Amino acid sequence: MNKTHIKILFALALIFFSLNIYANELENKNRYKISILSIGEGPSLVDAFGHTAIRVKDAQLKNDIVFNFGVYDFNSPNFYSNFVKGRPEYKLAIQNYSNLIQNYIRQKRYIVEHQLNLDQNSIKIIIDLLVEKLNDPYYIYDYFRDNCTTRAADIVIDKTNNKFKDDKLESETVFSFRNLIHEKINENSWAALGIDLCLGAIIDKKINTRETFFLPENLMNYLDLFEADIIKRNIIYSPESKISYQENLPSPLLVNLILSLIIVAVTIFNFKRNKWNKSLDILIFLISGSIGILIIFLWFFSNHFAGAQNFNLLWAFPFNFTLIFAIYKTKIPNWSIGYIKLLIILIILLFLHWITGVQKYNLTLLPIFIALLIRYTFLVNRIKNT
Repeated sequence: MNKTHIKILFALALIFFSLNIYANELENKNRYKISILSIGEGPSLVDAFGHTAIRVKDAQLKNDIVFNFGVYDFNSPNFYSNFVKGRPEYKLAIQNYSNLIQNYIRQKRYIVEHQLNLDQNSIKIIIDLLVEKLNDPYYIYDYFRDNCTTRAADIVIDKTNNKFKDDKLESETVFSFRNLIHEKINENSWAALGIDLCLGAIIDKKINTRETFFLPENLMNYLDLFEADIIKRNIIYSPESKISYQENLPSPLLVNLILSLIIVAVTIFNFKRNKWNKSLDILIFLISGSIGILIIFLWFFSNHFAGAQNFNLLWAFPFNFTLIFAIYKTKIPNWSIGYIKLLIILIILLFLHWITGVQKYNLTLLPIFIALLIRYTFLVNRIKNT
């Protein structure tokens, strides 16, 4: 056999080997189909922002499963205490695709699938990563920085050979976390009021595109930009009307308006009759002081990153409890006048914060702030003349 024959045989062997590798790659690529499932909002607070999961379909083994990072158990030990401390434990679980979809259809929540066009290496990396995480499925949930959607986004963006990485990912948007929350939950709701009371100015800073992916809808819209790398965009289910979080309660704006009118009316009555309804002030200092203690706890003693820099302290001052004991005394201490003047200054500072955009306060609290200014001004004059 001469050198020419050897070269031909070697070339044929190389071609055969290359075709064999290509055939295996094609087989593996066709075997697995990986999709991102985006699920719409539900009527309850825990479902108000939607959900994201990863679908893996294995044509060879005829498996169709969903990797779900949003599983939690309210009945697990210390779930509520861990949640308050900012350490709620969620986990990754696998679920049957058909069962999962039927569950969301019963809830009338839209379901959109993006089937990703991935190379063999990316498919292997993603599947290996998901299997690895199943071995240690628990993680500390963070509603802005580490949830079911951010975890899916990390996989799509970082584990697919830059197919879904856009240059604008790190660019600042016009949105803040709070803006995006209010898009899903009406500001005039008790849920939004609770969120705005507990979460501080840190969520009023402008965020980049990638940070907006804490909401499933934003990741879904981002994937729509990559038509060339999406094999199929499939609307699995679309309800007749979009569902959103609803409350069957009197609105906080209505309640706060009524409370504010009561405070102002009692203050006018006290001023005209030269009387002092101390029970009203005790209630004001008790409620505002309690809210202040909660804010201090979330800011300094919990792992809630979003609880930091919460300037609701400017009106809900935790030391207001001291005034409860002060005004009960026959001779009210002189320091109480200075303290109440400080409360007036703090509320004025709150308005400056609001106007300059340091922190966005819940609009339904505006009547309360005005009523407190009126009441505190009355108290300063009343105590002076006591």
